Amino acid sequence: MTTTQTSQAVLLPVGQFFGTFYPVAGSAERYHRVRLGDEVWELDDQRFTLWALAHGTGDRPAEQPWTVPAVSEAAASQLPGVDSASLLHGLLAEGLAVEVAPGEAVEFARRHRVGARMLGLGNSAEQPWLWSIGFFERPVVSVTRTVYDLWERCPSGESLWTMCQALADEEREAGGTEPELVDPERLLTSFLRTAHPLLRASVVYLDPLP
Repeated sequence: MTTTQTSQAVLLPVGQFFGTFYPVAGSAERYHRVRLGDEVWELDDQRFTLWALAHGTGDRPAEQPWTVPAVSEAAASQLPGVDSASLLHGLLAEGLAVEVAPGEAVEFARRHRVGARMLGLGNSAEQPWLWSIGFFERPVVSVTRTVYDLWERCPSGESLWTMCQALADEEREAGGTEPELVDPERLLTSFLRTAHPLLRASVVYLDPLP
């Protein structure tokens, strides 16, 4: 998917972080490894900073879309004097990031899968409407049932769209009628609305399908 001209196109990072490596003892030289499909990319500090920023920041209102211009603006203080927009377009061309414009969510979901990390911790008597993901006795994020059900299905390796369709089918077969749970496009919308907090917390990562 190439860069769109739509100002509301959401920017998402693609790939799984594999760590920072120093090839020579005592040297300041380093690179950051990101697995993309069956390849591993080695990013320098500038490109990795932008890839990391594509995961979102905690100080931005949820209703404001995380776009290429928004990431470029956020990068200004971390990479002064750097043409971050050009570097971001490079990440898009390499498949390390993707823009999802309004109306393109289903096509994006058909071409990508979601990898899951951490543990499912369920809900609680105090807040039964929220389900937690994290480590034993240490929740990292709390999400709705819709997002939690999708996260649980991630190890299947299916496309994000196939997961949404399957969960909608299961809900209908169980007698459910709630539109947010029986409509795959609404399931997808709910997931994408929560994507950046999940990505930022390393609860999930996005991967292209072969």
